[in-house]
Amino acid sequence: MKYFSKSKGVVKLNFPMSKLTWFQTGGKAQVLFIPENRLDLHLFLKSFKEKKLINIIGGCSNLLVRDGGVKGVIVKLGSGFDFINFENDHIICGASVKNINLSNKMAKKSIRGFEFLSTIPGTIGGSIFMNSGCFGSEIKNLIKSVIVMNKNGDLKELEKEQINFKYRSSGINKNYFIIAAKLKKNKGSKIAIKKKIKKYVNLRKKTQPNKVLTGGSTFTNPEKKKAWKLIKDSGCENMIVGGAKISDKHCNFLVNTGHANSKDLENLGNKIRSKVFKETGEKLNWEIKRIGIR
Repeated sequence: MKYFSKSKGVVKLNFPMSKLTWFQTGGKAQVLFIPENRLDLHLFLKSFKEKKLINIIGGCSNLLVRDGGVKGVIVKLGSGFDFINFENDHIICGASVKNINLSNKMAKKSIRGFEFLSTIPGTIGGSIFMNSGCFGSEIKNLIKSVIVMNKNGDLKELEKEQINFKYRSSGINKNYFIIAAKLKKNKGSKIAIKKKIKKYVNLRKKTQPNKVLTGGSTFTNPEKKKAWKLIKDSGCENMIVGGAKISDKHCNFLVNTGHANSKDLENLGNKIRSKVFKETGEKLNWEIKRIGIR
């Protein structure tokens, strides 16, 4: 606890991660640290020497914490990183801003390009790290630069040209913590923007699970193919492992039916991967981040 002696943030020991993850499963974090602001995070990172025992998380929508829990410190950015500031030619957005809140804020300001984020769960930091996207848009198209902090607590600004954005990946070093981003500011029609958001939200409700214990997309799409179609064509639709099942609405979503643990969910995912590879020769890669001890 000496590392947090000067901290103004929240420190919780043996915190059950099932209280944070969208799947509502997972073991305990040895330490959960919610820094109040950049200085708080800087002081912790500068003093904590066992860098490999630090994990940073976002909104936990695309996270599976294994049942054995997580050793070390899980860092979750708090309210001090939840801000949206409008400058002359760009927007500065904190990493813990929720995607839906950013999308709605941009709509009110008649700023286009953020409509698709209204359907992506989680926070802007996590979305940048994995280059989230849907409906033909990706987060990379909104980026001017990304502000990161390394595990020594040093700040660095990465220009977009320095970031190797790819499908569902930013290529940003895992030793960097995304704390904010400078985003493009393109004016549009408020009516058209709100209309597009409504269209996307309604489409998502029709095609993806909601009001159930689920995460984001389970697997990334192989090149020129759709993961959901490979899963369906391989006869995986009705697979169940313990309390985990495949969504009735969308094959690329796993669902906790109410009594699943993380082992059930991960085993179901691996069972799907094996069957798809056997039937099609295609290898499905996890999009959901998995951390902790099995």
